[in-house]
Amino acid sequence: MAEPNPSPATFVTYDEQKQCPLFSTLPAEIRYDIFAYALTAAPDSTQPIDDEGYCTRPGYETRHRTWTELLRSCKRIYMEAWFMPFLCSEHAFFMASRDRSQSRIMTVSEMQQWLDLIHQRHGEVQGGRIRIFAQLWCLEQSRFQGIFDMDNFNPKTVTLTIRYTDTWFWENNEPLRIAGAWNQNLILPDSVTNFNMEIESIEHRKAEVDYIANQAAEKWCLKRADNCRMVADKSTISVSRWTGSSVLGRQRWIRDEIRPGQLDYYVATVSWRPSREALDTIPPPNPKLQVTWQTLPLHILSEENLPAHELERFNISLDTPAEEAIALWEARIVDSDQDTTEEEIDEESDEQSEEDSDEDWDGSD
Repeated sequence: MAEPNPSPATFVTYDEQKQCPLFSTLPAEIRYDIFAYALTAAPDSTQPIDDEGYCTRPGYETRHRTWTELLRSCKRIYMEAWFMPFLCSEHAFFMASRDRSQSRIMTVSEMQQWLDLIHQRHGEVQGGRIRIFAQLWCLEQSRFQGIFDMDNFNPKTVTLTIRYTDTWFWENNEPLRIAGAWNQNLILPDSVTNFNMEIESIEHRKAEVDYIANQAAEKWCLKRADNCRMVADKSTISVSRWTGSSVLGRQRWIRDEIRPGQLDYYVATVSWRPSREALDTIPPPNPKLQVTWQTLPLHILSEENLPAHELERFNISLDTPAEEAIALWEARIVDSDQDTTEEEIDEESDEQSEEDSDEDWDGSD
């Protein structure tokens, strides 16, 4: 996420640069595209994300930063584009527990300060991308609307990402379900032209993801503040895949591994766009979506996950296949328990020897 200067400079005078083709020939719309390209935040490989695996994903492997050399090259450019690092970058909000959220994220109140400043100094602007990572327990029990109630907030694209580890009781391999109450009274800003919901699980549970995505596209509708209905089409659902580490929350989830140390993720994206039909009637409630079957785990093992710190302590690498890793881990645990027992016996023997010595001592020098 971009981290622009919170106190933009104001120049009393500056050269209009009328001799420069950038300002004398190119229209403002073209300059906007050029500045947006140069001032949009990009991944910074020198700042990897430090988490327990929950937040690392495509586009979020590292922190993002904006290279602002262009703004420092010319006062005229600065005055025209100082706010664009903020406007053109994707801003992420996390409705999740602390261990499922990135640190150093912008809060709603901090973003409101920026929106007010831009509106005061530059007037109304539209655009920008918002992404919301939400655990379902938080999404379905919290005030999701608060993000969209900010003043001077005019995003075009909103993406709600529900990660595999955000779903209800994923640790227990429970069937996928998403309640619809959170979006029933949701009112999006007039500026939103695309609301995306990304539903993620692991590859071998893709049938559950496809079912929920199709049901959401068919049965859910959203609405904007201008009374415009937002609808989805099953034919436009897109699918993507990616591979990540099987270590989540300091546990190696061997139950879900497709290869040693790796999980293959499957993501379906449903997109709601403005409908030509006005929202002149109250739509039926958005129903709860729930899979009616349970997908069996990929591996039926004696252990579903193993503590990563113990695997590291026992020198069992992530490349070790699941069954072998379990066998090595169990053997090392037994050995460790035996060593501990022997140490306790030795300590008891030493203590008894000291007591015997004390009893034999008669107090003489």
